[in-house]
Amino acid sequence: MTEYSQLNKNPIFKPIDSIYTDRLRKFNDNDHLGKFRVRHRIDNSKDDSSDGYLELKKYSVPDLQRPSFNEIIPSKLDEFEPCHKNDLFGPGWASFWIQVKVAVPTYWKQHYGSGKKDPIAFHWDSDNEILIYDHKGIPQQSLTGGGHRTEFILPSHWYEDRDEYVFYLEMACNGLFGTTPSFYYTLHTAEVIVKNSEADALYYDFWIMGDAARELPGDSPQKYLALQLCNKIMDTFDVNDEKSLAKCREIAQQYLGSDINGSKVFDDSTTPFPSQVYAMGNCHIDTAWLWPFAETKRKVVRSWTTQIRIMEKYPEYQFVASQGQQFKWLRDLHPEIFTQIKEKLKDNQFFPIGGSWVENDTNMPSGESLIRQFLRGQRLLLNEFGFKSKTFWLPDTFGYSSQIPQICRVVGIENFLTQKLSWNNINKFPQNTFNWVGIDGSQVLTHMPPDNTYTAPAHFGDVNRTISQHKNLYNDQKGLLLYGHGDGGSGATPEMLEKLRRCRGMTNTVGSSLPVTKVGNFTIEEFYDKIRKDSDNAKTLPSWKGELYLEYHRGTYTTQAKVKQYMRTLESLMHDLELIATFVSLNHVSYTYPLKKINRIWEDILLCQFHDVLPGSCIEIVYKEEVLPMLGKRVDDLRELIDEALGKVGVRCCGTKEKPMLLNTFSWPRSSVHDIAGTPVLFNSIEQNLNMCIIKKKVKYPVSVTRDEDDYILYNSKLKVRVNKKGIITSLYDIINDREVIDISSEGRNTRGANAFVLFDDEPLNFDGWDTELYNVNTFRYVDDVISSELVEEGPLKVSISFKHRISGTSLLKNVISLEGSDDLESVSLVKFETFVDWNESHKFLKVEFPVDINQEYASYETQFGVTRRPTHFNTTWDTAKFEVCSHRFADYSDFNYGVSIINDSKYGFAVHGNLMRLSLLRAPKYPDAHADIGKHYFNYAIYPHKGPLSSQTVKLGIEFNDRLNEQAYTFTGSPIDFTELVKIKGDDNLILSNVKRGEDDDDLENWEPNLPKKHKKSIVIRVYEALGGASKAVIRVGKPIQKVTKITGLEEDLEDVDFDEETNSFKVTSRAFEISSFKIVLK
Repeated sequence: MTEYSQLNKNPIFKPIDSIYTDRLRKFNDNDHLGKFRVRHRIDNSKDDSSDGYLELKKYSVPDLQRPSFNEIIPSKLDEFEPCHKNDLFGPGWASFWIQVKVAVPTYWKQHYGSGKKDPIAFHWDSDNEILIYDHKGIPQQSLTGGGHRTEFILPSHWYEDRDEYVFYLEMACNGLFGTTPSFYYTLHTAEVIVKNSEADALYYDFWIMGDAARELPGDSPQKYLALQLCNKIMDTFDVNDEKSLAKCREIAQQYLGSDINGSKVFDDSTTPFPSQVYAMGNCHIDTAWLWPFAETKRKVVRSWTTQIRIMEKYPEYQFVASQGQQFKWLRDLHPEIFTQIKEKLKDNQFFPIGGSWVENDTNMPSGESLIRQFLRGQRLLLNEFGFKSKTFWLPDTFGYSSQIPQICRVVGIENFLTQKLSWNNINKFPQNTFNWVGIDGSQVLTHMPPDNTYTAPAHFGDVNRTISQHKNLYNDQKGLLLYGHGDGGSGATPEMLEKLRRCRGMTNTVGSSLPVTKVGNFTIEEFYDKIRKDSDNAKTLPSWKGELYLEYHRGTYTTQAKVKQYMRTLESLMHDLELIATFVSLNHVSYTYPLKKINRIWEDILLCQFHDVLPGSCIEIVYKEEVLPMLGKRVDDLRELIDEALGKVGVRCCGTKEKPMLLNTFSWPRSSVHDIAGTPVLFNSIEQNLNMCIIKKKVKYPVSVTRDEDDYILYNSKLKVRVNKKGIITSLYDIINDREVIDISSEGRNTRGANAFVLFDDEPLNFDGWDTELYNVNTFRYVDDVISSELVEEGPLKVSISFKHRISGTSLLKNVISLEGSDDLESVSLVKFETFVDWNESHKFLKVEFPVDINQEYASYETQFGVTRRPTHFNTTWDTAKFEVCSHRFADYSDFNYGVSIINDSKYGFAVHGNLMRLSLLRAPKYPDAHADIGKHYFNYAIYPHKGPLSSQTVKLGIEFNDRLNEQAYTFTGSPIDFTELVKIKGDDNLILSNVKRGEDDDDLENWEPNLPKKHKKSIVIRVYEALGGASKAVIRVGKPIQKVTKITGLEEDLEDVDFDEETNSFKVTSRAFEISSFKIVLK
């Protein structure tokens, strides 16, 4: 050290922090003076002009088709035309194929590329999505334009031994977030360049150090060290001096360390601090949204192929991908890439995850649909990869049902991930790491990434926020960081890995102002296991019970009504097909249970439960060209399969002169009125023979109608209904219980009556197809314009009154109100409403209201395998946020003595506040589908007043009301069949026999998953659930000799043997509140 000078002849000023900080942006941003321009050094060969190295030709695919490589190459090569920069490509959704001939100069081959420091790269930017193929048709990597991903490093074997190489680009004329049919794309960039690797590395060095200087808190010494060293780099750098790059990087090493050029930087030995930020690559791809399924198939191969290239360059890189459907598409369309994924799984880099068929909506699918999501998804993972996922991966769904924790556990899943609740627009969800507890008490360990995204760009701030925004640091100090471009952006980029290396290098070198980042050498399951280990097996973590309600996107319970109606229909018919096919396959040797056909239909049903498809938030072509035709065909397929099975036992559709019967596929007796050839007739179950019903042409307790001035009065043995001239029920009197149901007192909001149609304004703040907002609850008008009314049926079996309403100058509504007679005083009575709407509105929301004489804090809404209770008041902002909620087949509002159920056949939006029950019917958003719900609609709902609180009667009525099998009558040529000969349940009424099917692994069935072993010759799988919230018991009897009974998972894997009575072929079932139980009955 030199001697400390006595005299100071060179005064030094204290740097002004704000000025020196602002200066940093000049280094990486190509300042106007051109002094720094470090990125210019990255593309240092542009001065040599690469235009002569490339020859481009293009082929325009006709009719918006998406042909494969083999359909174009070589058969269409003669039709390729010259292609140049600034060419236009379109219109939106069109496809092009580009032939690229590249001639790498000899000098470049000698000094760059293979084995050299600086690689040769192909740059292309046409602002749309590209997939690069080699000359053999093997996908290589995607290019996404718009600054997201425009570079492809040319493999050295393409050019080192030849003068030129030909490869191909498949161009999709859409961006990451779709397109419009009239849009055209411009080719901005097409070139070959040599990258300056040292300048590239310095660019990333400075990026992270600059972020540290800007974003660390003012009391952090590391902040000022970063600021000092960044300015020193800027003082040292000379754009004209190649050697200055190395000098600058030496300065950067003082802050970032010397290991940042490789994966060694992430070794646990490099820091004494425990890892806090677990970074995992991810590329969430919506299976449909602003693009159709057909384009998603291409997005998947573009994205996952690209991620394999990243893994090859960065050995520490790990990546997760969910959705069985996307894996199946890739397997079938690009088996060579599927094979590469399996290899990267062996290398612990590419991890299939999630266990579900798609990242599905969890609000509206039935309970059985949710279980089938996992049955199909997990079995695909087992069949293709040899393992099941332990984590339900659902980052982007619009709320989470209260039964998801239990459904996860019954399919072998212990962990759950989402981040969507960070989108809440009223309350901030208070947890990040916690135990989520379902209505039955089941729990899943849940983590919500604190960075509040699943597509982070891996900036310095993303790493920092993963801890700084973590709401459960008291309980656990770890967070997941999910990084990578989604929706066709093809996941992580090289720059993201370079940034993460430097973030970790910083903490290794200068301390822990930034959380310690871990990349590589862990799995998502290991992350959750680490949380358990550090929290006494999660016992010290807080819990959240019930649904995870998203305070956003409430309009999705109603948008795209026809899709929701199809879904309810398919779920009902699938229940019937599986029961009937099971019965017939076990009783007739000439019939085989059609497992493959059933599973194919299930896969399409599950596909359309994707979290943008079923909720109604996709563009028009998804519904018009794919979803509605697909679901319509599947309805036809199910009916055809049902008829085929019934035909084997002498049952067929009824002719006009034949005696009609109805099939009862439920496990309880039924009585209902159906229209046969335009005439209402009553069908009752035949004592124990529950499958067929007989006609009762005369009833003991008929229904009648009278007029009282302008009002109609309908009455039967139980109910007296007064309907005014506007089709509104002003009185619904329960004769048996001496109770007026309707409350039109002046204290309530609705003083008109029940079945009042209301047209609300519907102008959300943000997302048209997704949202309906709180303020529009108070901007509405009643539909008062009645065009006509008509008495259309006068009893004794059925009375019906038809009302035609003018909603507006462009929309009409027809509503038929019906009351039925009965043959038994014990049978229930409902007021039914059949509704036809010709809907042509803009930003309006149609609902129907029922003011009822009930005062209770909570209402009950059917959810999967149970009910969810929600407040009927606005005490807190958490209560207020639930101004519109999801309900399935019924919503019930009851006190201890009495209640009212509203039942429907295809609707999901509902609300109960004060004394008002309100069913949501139709919306009219204009984005992303400008014609959403415009057109004709038909649906049904009913009001069921009942003594006492909610009971199993409402549950069963909801199921019956959604019966689609008996929309046609049947007749039989042999002896009547009895489905209860197959499986019969007797015990507590709240235990519901939900589904009956054959075992997936029965060896007499078609081989659906060839790598999974067959286990049984013949078995029956049944599902039972407790519907109301109380411990229950029942006995299940089987009509065939039993060899073994096993309680199983939702994946049909054995849990425990169940004792059974060999003489009666029966066994006992006990259930806790809302428990879902599955059993496999192996037959002798």
